[in-house]
Amino acid sequence: MKITMILDFVCPYCFVGEKILEKALKEKRIKPEYRFLPYELSPEPNPQPVVNESAREYFKKNIESWAKEEGIAINFPTISPKPRTALAFEGLYTAEKYGKGIEYIRAILEAYWIHNKNIGDLNVLVEIAENLEIPKFEFEDSLLTSKYREAHKKLNEEVSEYDFDVVPTFYINDEQIANFPRKIEDWIHKI
Repeated sequence: MKITMILDFVCPYCFVGEKILEKALKEKRIKPEYRFLPYELSPEPNPQPVVNESAREYFKKNIESWAKEEGIAINFPTISPKPRTALAFEGLYTAEKYGKGIEYIRAILEAYWIHNKNIGDLNVLVEIAENLEIPKFEFEDSLLTSKYREAHKKLNEEVSEYDFDVVPTFYINDEQIANFPRKIEDWIHKI
């Protein structure tokens, strides 16, 4: 089974949606092949969203309660403005080189949504890579030299050709899942 996910790391729906999928896959004992496609919610030069009280209220009402129903821990990040995510996506290339793509994606999402870390910061990304036993100097060098910047730009262009309205958007074996499943049981019936 191949699962493709269009996501951004600063999207709470992406974090909770991926966690729900992870739980369903574990329950069904499925280890899929993953492909991740970036969709930056505030790419350069767009202004980054500022975290404020109305964002906190929306989060508590819509995200926190949903996550809690599904047994998923999540915290409201206080980093303001929200981090840009291009650098974190560029780090995915090195992670995938070492067969750690899904672990990297989950670690970046958790760093932001659980531990309130600035995932736009090089040092935070290097620490995550090191914790995943991805060679520190290779990972850091790839980001400092923009080794994968062009590949990332090309992938962003490819994503813009997909027909989707929201992130996350999931595909199973190249077939788009309409209205991504918001409950573990719903995913279990789809996979």
